[in-house]
Order: sequence, then C-alpha cells, then structure tokens
Amino acid sequence: MPPRTLALDFGRCSTYVCKSCLDSLRSVNARPWLARQSSSAARRAQPPSTSTRKVQAVPDPAALQKVLLEELQHADPSSRSSEQLNVNYFDQEPSGRLRRLRDNDEFGEVSGGLDAEVEAAINSLERQMVSTVKMLQRMEKQGEQDKADELRKQFKKTLRLQYKGKTGPEAEEYGLLRISGFSGNQQRTVANLNTFLARDSVVKGGTPTAKDLAECWKYYSAARKALSTAWQNVPQEVWNFLWMVLSWQGDGIENPNRMQHIYILAKDMQAAGVALRDSQQLLAIEAMFIEGWEEEAIAAWKRAVVTLGSKRETFTDYWELGVRMCCLHGDTERAQRAAETLLKSSHPPNARILIPIIRALAGKEATIEQAWEAYRDMRTLLGESMTIEDYDEVIAVFLTSDNVEYALQAFVDMMLSDTVDVRGKTRLPMRVGNYFFIGKWLKRLIGVGDLEGAYKVVAYVQSKGVAASPIQLNGLIGAWMRSGSAQNLEKAEALAWDMIRARLDYVKMRQRHELVSFHDPYHHSSVVEEGEEEPKFICRTRATAETFSLLAENYCSRRLHGRLQELFEVLDDAEIGTTSFLMNQLIRSYSQNGDAEKAVSLYQTMTKEQNVPPDGHTFLTLFNSLSVNRLIQRDPDLARRDIASGRQFFRDMVETTWTFDSPTIFAQLPRTILFSMLKAKDYSGMIVAARAMREIFAFHPPEALLIELATGAGSLQARTRRNMERLVSGRRTIETLMKKHRVELIRRGHPGVEMTEEDKINELHDVLEKLVLLKAGAQNAGPDEVQPMVEEAAQEMGVYDIVVRKDADQIAKRSKLGK
Repeated sequence: MPPRTLALDFGRCSTYVCKSCLDSLRSVNARPWLARQSSSAARRAQPPSTSTRKVQAVPDPAALQKVLLEELQHADPSSRSSEQLNVNYFDQEPSGRLRRLRDNDEFGEVSGGLDAEVEAAINSLERQMVSTVKMLQRMEKQGEQDKADELRKQFKKTLRLQYKGKTGPEAEEYGLLRISGFSGNQQRTVANLNTFLARDSVVKGGTPTAKDLAECWKYYSAARKALSTAWQNVPQEVWNFLWMVLSWQGDGIENPNRMQHIYILAKDMQAAGVALRDSQQLLAIEAMFIEGWEEEAIAAWKRAVVTLGSKRETFTDYWELGVRMCCLHGDTERAQRAAETLLKSSHPPNARILIPIIRALAGKEATIEQAWEAYRDMRTLLGESMTIEDYDEVIAVFLTSDNVEYALQAFVDMMLSDTVDVRGKTRLPMRVGNYFFIGKWLKRLIGVGDLEGAYKVVAYVQSKGVAASPIQLNGLIGAWMRSGSAQNLEKAEALAWDMIRARLDYVKMRQRHELVSFHDPYHHSSVVEEGEEEPKFICRTRATAETFSLLAENYCSRRLHGRLQELFEVLDDAEIGTTSFLMNQLIRSYSQNGDAEKAVSLYQTMTKEQNVPPDGHTFLTLFNSLSVNRLIQRDPDLARRDIASGRQFFRDMVETTWTFDSPTIFAQLPRTILFSMLKAKDYSGMIVAARAMREIFAFHPPEALLIELATGAGSLQARTRRNMERLVSGRRTIETLMKKHRVELIRRGHPGVEMTEEDKINELHDVLEKLVLLKAGAQNAGPDEVQPMVEEAAQEMGVYDIVVRKDADQIAKRSKLGK
C-alpha cells in the first residue's frame, strides 16, 4: 500500500464559507495591495485577454505619493514642504520573511504578478499593434480607405484566431493556456509546460493522440514541484485542459497509466483549492481505489451519496461505481444493496451491473448459489437483449472459480431454447452429453483463449461419462503450444503423453484380447500402485497421428532431438503409421543436430522400405540439409558432394507423385533449390532446374528473386550499409541483363516497347540464365557450348524428357500443380 496521506474529500460540494472562516484562512502569501510603481513597462497598455483571472486596476504610484504627502501636510501644517516622501516597499516571501524591494521596477513586477517573459510578449504585441494602427492611418490619409478597412478586418480575424485557444473533443473551448508568476529555477519547468500547452499540434482536431498523453504527463510531472509552491497561479482553464488530456480514453488510443495520473492530478487540484466537477469526482474516487486506497475511496463514495448519488446526471455512474468497488473490496452485501438501488430506480437500469456481483459471490463456495441466482436475475432482466458476450462472461466467471457445473448450465442456456437442467446429474442428458455439443463449447473456449477453462471442461465432462474426442484435445494441445508460455508448453506435453499412454494401454489390451468393454473406445485401465494417490484426472482419450505430429513439430522447433527420437520409438508400439509430416520433422531434427547423412538415410528408408510418401515439405527439408545451407564456413569437398545430392533430390522430387498444398511451400521450394545450386556452384544444374520448374511448377522467377540471386545472398532483410550496397549492385546487374535481352529482341524484329505477358515471362527466364552464365564466368558462351552441359545435367536430374525433348505427356504426368 502506498504511504498514508490525507484522503481526498470529494463529498463537499457547497461553495459557501462564512466571513470569519475566510478571515482565518487568508493566505500568508497574498500580494501587497499597494499600487504598482509607475515604470516604462507599467505605462504600456495591456492587450485584451481571454483568461478567466481578473486583474484589478491600480492607480499611478506617483499620484499615490502625492496624495500621501498632502495628507501628512494636512495633519501637521508645520510639516508642509516641497520634498517628496521616500517610500520603501517590501514583499512577503512564502517563508513569511519580509524582503525589501530594490526599486520601483521590481515593485511593479511583484505587484503585477507578471514575469519577464510575459511582459516581453506583451511589449512585442503592443509594438506590433501600434505599428499596424499607424500603417492603417497612413493608408486612410492617402485615400485608400477601402483597402484599410479590408486590412483592419483581416487583422481582427487574425487576433481572434490567435487567441481563440484550444478546442476539446466535445467542442469546448479552453482559451489561452498559460501559467505565469514563477521565476528563477522554477520558471524553466513551467516554461516547458507552457510551451507544450501552446503547441498547435496538441489536441489537434479536438482529440488527443497517444503522443499528447505521454508528453502532457511528462511536462506536467516535471513542473509539479514548482507549481506546488504557488498552486494559485495555475488558471482554471489549465486544470480543465490537463484533466481532459490525462483522463482521455477511447478511439483506440492506449492510456495505461490513466488512473495513476488522474489520482495525482486530483490531489493537486484539491491542494490548489480547485473544485472538481461531478464527473471528475467520480473518476477521482475510482482512481483512488485503483491506486490502493480502497477504504478511503469507499468512504469518499459514501460521503457523496447525498450529492452525486441523487443527481440525475451522475446517479447511474455513481451507483455502478459503488457496486464495482464494493465487489472488489469484498463487501458483497453493500454491493447488492447498491445494485438494488440502481435497478429499482426510475433511471434506465443496466442489469449487466450484476456481473461484478456474480464474480464476487462465485469466488466463495458458501455463496455460489447466490451467484447463480444473481445470474438468473440478470438473464430475466435482460431478456432478449442478453448477448453471447454476456453468456461468455458469466461462463468465464464460473470456470475461473472452478464451478464447471454452473458454467455448463449457463452454456446450455445459451445454446438451447428450452430448459435443460444439468446440475446435480450423475450422467449428462443425451442432448448435452455428446461429442458434438461438448466440442462446440471447447471450440469456443479455445477460440477466446480460455485454455485453462477448456481443460477444466475436459476433466468435468469425462467424470460425467463423456470423454472428449482426440480432435478436441489436439486442438487444446496446439493452442497451448502456440501460446509460447513455458507453463502452457508443459501442460500441452503432459496432456499429449497422457493421450499416448491411453493409446498404448488400448493397444496392449487389444493384443491380449482382454478388452473389458470393447464397445467403449475410450476405456482406460491405468493401475494405481499401492501407496500412490490416484490422480485427479486420467485422460481416457487415445492419441492419434495428429497428437504425435504436434509433439514432433514442437520437439523439432525446440531442438529436442532426444525427445523426438523417444517419440518415434513409441510410434511403433502405438501402432500408428509414420506420416509424411512426422518423417519431415525427424529429417529436419537430424539435419539441425548436425547429422545430415542420418537424415538422408532416414529419408531413403522411410520412402523406399516403409512406403511413406514424400511431399513438397520433404524435399524442402532435404535441400535445407545440404552443407551449403547448414554451414557458415563453406567446405569445398562437401560442396562437391552437395552437387550430386542436390541433383538426386531433384530427380526424386520430379518422379514422386505429390502436389503443392499451400502458397508458402510453392514460394519457398523453388527459391531454396536455386539458391542451393548457386551456393554449390552447380550452374548447369541451376539452368536445368529453372527450365524444369517452369514446366512442372509453372514457376517464373520474380524480379526480386533475380536481384537476390545476383547479390549471392539468400536474405538481405537487415538494412545494413553493406547489404544496401549489395542490393544496389544486384539491381544494376539485373537492369543491365534486361537491357541486353531487349536489344536482342529488337535485333530479331521485336519492337521492344510493348511486351505481352508471355514476353515478360520469357524475359525473366532469359535474364536468369544469363545471370547463371555470368556467375559461372561464361557470359560469352554460345548456345552450342551450353547445350551439352544442360543435357548432361538434365539426364542426371531425371528431366531429360521435360527439358530437352519437351515431351507433353511427361510434363503433364510430372506436374505438381493441384487441381
């Protein structure tokens, strides 16, 4: 709890104070009433101001001296003399000490309350106005009356715009926002705050931005210490403006420290003697409660019952605030009385105010029935206007408090039009106790992110004889893993292995032909050893291939190669066949673990001996396992072996029957193949791969890929100076090759300007092959020199019929494009 200070008293609204109290409360820091000494600054006329602070006119000090001298001479005739009376002026400082003023100018500054900066601004404005008036007078004397009148109107309009002030979100005007009366070290922070308040960009259009919120608190908090020495110097309009900005919420603008700032601002306004408006009092009480002063806030709320609790404008907000605060404070009886006052009033009731009461009552086992009755009352009051979001909030309340039965009943009320009672039932009714109904609930809970609630539902419905389906539990496991939380990862792994153990138990019983209840597919016969406590929840849902896939992907991503091997050892015992996805994860894990040979051997074994069909992800994983993609420091011997391995992978990829299953793999696979061959310096294989993928993938290299290939780097996302230079160089290379291609087209009779889509595609492929020859140092080689190497590589890569012979039947047979 924060250090104890005087609690804010927001209950006093009367402005009447008796005369005796006013006399006793007079500030010791009041300015001297004596008139301001005549000076050059004081003689200047002050411009009209929109400030709400009134400045009392004072007589000329010279005239005052003359009057005082005459009075003294009248009192004592013998003392009549032509000598001037020498008057000394003093100023009372905040500490109470009297300080003699140096001269008349200092006296004028103290008595007027204007600092040097304000006086300089006034003097500058006066000079501008005098200059403008003289100019208009000269124009009138010269016979330019019409032009002078037009300029005079424009000058008045400019003055109105300049001193109109800022406009708030509700079109309220704040006038001039400026704090004066501070000097010395205090003036710097106050001047910074004044500069912020004077910006045209602040609250532009009537709505503050996130930057306005942050900077407003930055400058105000820095100036608080200086302002606290003389709160009376802060105008009312400045307080109103600060409150409007710091209390802002809405329009998608985050204000995370809103309540803390309001709490501090309200205390400052109270110290300054500024009366808070009704809406400000309510917000200040709420801020006090949130900042940890719960008892003081509730006491202030109670004191305001006669004022805020009885006004029509604040009636609803006042009682709703009381309900929320009392519920959080644990005073549910007072919260219920406040809600009853609100709902039985003539004001339009909002039955959703019962939700905090339901939450507070559901948190205690002794009052759970009262919570349920409060929910029923809310449902009755809302009627047809009760939304799905209302049901979701009530269900979440009961799930959080471990009252799953009440949560299920609320979900049944939401889903079914007629009444179906599930409370107190040993077995759930058929309309509720089935996979489809429970699955809808689990899907909704997982969708809104209530994963802990979903797990409680799984345990509860299983105790009622309904085991969740594997699809539903796999969805929960996947959601836990995607959350990224270490605790959720642990829960996901534990539930997945529970499902695997249920699968292993089922397989063992089936092998022994000792099924206790063969018609129950989710029967589980875990044996609890003597002396051990039976766990609260024993999963009876058996694992599927998807369960293994989720674990395999998670282990592979976390580089837990040992756990992944353990998972595959269990896979055979569970009598679940290896899928392409599981094979890909194991291959990737071996490659990440530095055992690329084992990864390739595993691929050969699974595809040829176990007949596991590979897919596009399989070959993407195989190409990534090449040394040129794994090692930072290139090994020439390994790179030469990568040429043979890469060509073999490409041959298998073409000959195997599979199709692209997502746009992601369609973009990644061709790119990885080209970069792998480029890094291994298999230039002829690269040309063959590009031609083959054009036929069977319908792949056309985009210009961005050509630029990356020209730079020789697979990823240049980091905006370093070196990378930017390489990108610029690569772009120049591609532009040069494109110009060369256009020149060749023009020589063959093509106009070279208007190009069809087919011409553009041919251009991209031609530029790619020219780039490969440039990388190989054979940019001047002719087709006769390149063709033998292309045919040899095509033969090794299994695409001779596709690339060289252009066999339409083979192209259609080997196409990897889906329907």
